[in-house]
Amino acid sequence: MIRILLLMSYLVVSASWLCADETTVDFAREIRPLLASRCFECHDGRKQTASYRLDVKDVAVRGGESGAAGIVPGHPEQSELWRRVTSQDESDRMPPEGEPLTAAEVQRLRKWITSGATWPAELAGNNDKSHHWAFQAPKKPKLPAVKNETAVRNAVDRFVLAKLEREGLPPSPSADRVTLIRRLTLDLIGLPPTVEEVDAFLADQSEQAYARVVERLLQSPHYGEKWGRFWLDAARYADSDGYEKDKPRDVWFYRNWVINALNRDMPYDQFVIEQIAGDLLPNPTQDQLVATGFLRNSMLNEEGGIDPEQFRMEAMFDRMDAVGKAVLGLTIQCAQCHDHKYDPLTQEDYYRMFACLNNAHEGSVTVYTPEEEMRRAQLFRRIAEIESELQHETPDWRDRMAVWESSVTAEQPKWTVVTPFEEDLTTGGQKYLPREDGSVVAQGYAPTKHVANFRVETTTPTITAFQLELFNDPNLPCQGPGRSIWGTSALTEFEVTAAPADDPGKSQKVKMIAATADVNPAENELHAIFDDKSGKRRVTGPIHYAIDGDNLTAWGTDAGPGRRNAPRKAVFVPEKPLTSAAGWRLTFHLSQMHGGWNSDDNQNHNLGRFRLSVTDGVDPTADQLPKRVRDILAAAREQRTAAQDQAVFGYWRTTVPEWKEANDRIEELWRTHPEGASQLVLLEREDPRSTSLLKRGDFLKPLRPVEPGVPEFLHALPEGAKPD
Repeated sequence: MIRILLLMSYLVVSASWLCADETTVDFAREIRPLLASRCFECHDGRKQTASYRLDVKDVAVRGGESGAAGIVPGHPEQSELWRRVTSQDESDRMPPEGEPLTAAEVQRLRKWITSGATWPAELAGNNDKSHHWAFQAPKKPKLPAVKNETAVRNAVDRFVLAKLEREGLPPSPSADRVTLIRRLTLDLIGLPPTVEEVDAFLADQSEQAYARVVERLLQSPHYGEKWGRFWLDAARYADSDGYEKDKPRDVWFYRNWVINALNRDMPYDQFVIEQIAGDLLPNPTQDQLVATGFLRNSMLNEEGGIDPEQFRMEAMFDRMDAVGKAVLGLTIQCAQCHDHKYDPLTQEDYYRMFACLNNAHEGSVTVYTPEEEMRRAQLFRRIAEIESELQHETPDWRDRMAVWESSVTAEQPKWTVVTPFEEDLTTGGQKYLPREDGSVVAQGYAPTKHVANFRVETTTPTITAFQLELFNDPNLPCQGPGRSIWGTSALTEFEVTAAPADDPGKSQKVKMIAATADVNPAENELHAIFDDKSGKRRVTGPIHYAIDGDNLTAWGTDAGPGRRNAPRKAVFVPEKPLTSAAGWRLTFHLSQMHGGWNSDDNQNHNLGRFRLSVTDGVDPTADQLPKRVRDILAAAREQRTAAQDQAVFGYWRTTVPEWKEANDRIEELWRTHPEGASQLVLLEREDPRSTSLLKRGDFLKPLRPVEPGVPEFLHALPEGAKPD
């Protein structure tokens, strides 16, 4: 069982200290803490370069920059360490800052050097795991002999009884059956037994009575609830973000995954694999993605003006700490800044492990309960049946769809992407991180009401329209494209001011007279979570709400559960084209006033990832084809898969007038789609993120790149294995 394996791992680590001999204990208690507190701050544990390492003992014995021997075992007067700590010259004395060593500390060092400066291998920072107490294979001890064999029921009893007999103590008497079932029930499920359960146990006089109670309790769902708490503590599970905002987070799917894993008696290796690399498994299931929530239980900081990368790194360090303590049984955070002073973990080992976790997105996905999964399966099956009926009743549907494809392939104008030219783009305390495709992603603090201003320049001499594209992103809630808890957004007003590039003083507001979008939901009052306590009726709806000059209306992008987290686009047409041979300096004003009253309660309704562009095309309108369909049409028809053909058909059928009745039935089905919930997960990036060893753990001070790998004290990876 997972519980037993976890307890064994902790017991092995803690019990190993008891195996140290008296010399080790003297060094560990008297000398090592003294060196760590007064010397290692400047003499950083081990010296290391790209090509070699010297452990702490080597550094101390060989000495430092002076070339004099630091320690000459048996001869304190010949030891540079002794000379420096007893020097009366303040420019020569060590430590150079703070109070000098006390007389007792100096005498302790002298006694240690005189006795031979014994430095046990397991505390010397030796990288060879065979010399370190924590990484030696445990050996099964010989069972001790006892006098009272009748009191022995298992191997553990022998050790307990042998100790009692040595101390001359009798074993405690057996508990009565009521006490026994009460203890057993509290231990296994954390709840007291019912009166009926006690009576049933008392009435069962067979030899299997106790075993039957154990089996019944192990089958109880409360077993996982009781014992899952211990792992959830190690996993830092919490229902809020921490820091000053301490916003609520909806991550109970991970909690339930842990409980269910224990109740299913999942093997420990699989338990760990899914939590650390569930997203990297072949065709990962929802549960395997949810399991990576183990790595997302870190605190999240969305205070105003924070650097998102700084707190991503803080979360990374926390992940490393959790993996060390929960899985390796080690406190490894020391190696964030320097080689570990007690355990055989170098700073390079630390960042090689770090690199294995560093190449990941940090967002959330929409997840569903088993009941909701069943409803989704039924919905998709029914939609497939209706579409199959349409295809069966229309034998020439492929030819008709091909004609339609030809009509929409070349209907889009050419758009020129414009990117903000501020290096540090922040509006309303919210950071915008640039992407290679010219889009930006909102991160960090999320204001509930603000106007995002983006200054751009373009050499396009004539502008007939502006385009706003919204994209999904793995770092957004439910993949976006918005930042609300559902991944949606609301655009209150889209405004532009423009000035000729060669005459920036002639700035004017551009009047918009038309707008089109690929999604135009009906007017809806805002959800209660976006209440701003103004008492005013605020709504979302079709795209023209974004140019009506009314701060109570907004363009909404929510197409409902199952379809809301998709890319969107909108096109805005000015009253007259902008014309300047030198090009234009533009400022986009994206007003987002449809959030709630309190940014601490996940009440933002902001754009998440978006891109701006301009065109000089004639009569431009928003592309009505979903991005996934447009991408499929860009490839040759004969290269499509059956699933891609069906995706194109799924959109095309909505444009066929005679299929209105079938389309209406499908729309009704979509309205039954479950809402689902969000879960923080880790998802691997396609473009590798480089990792560097950091000076003193400062993410702003990279020293040199490191490759993913495992610490030297662990088993080496199989030959040719790629450490992802």
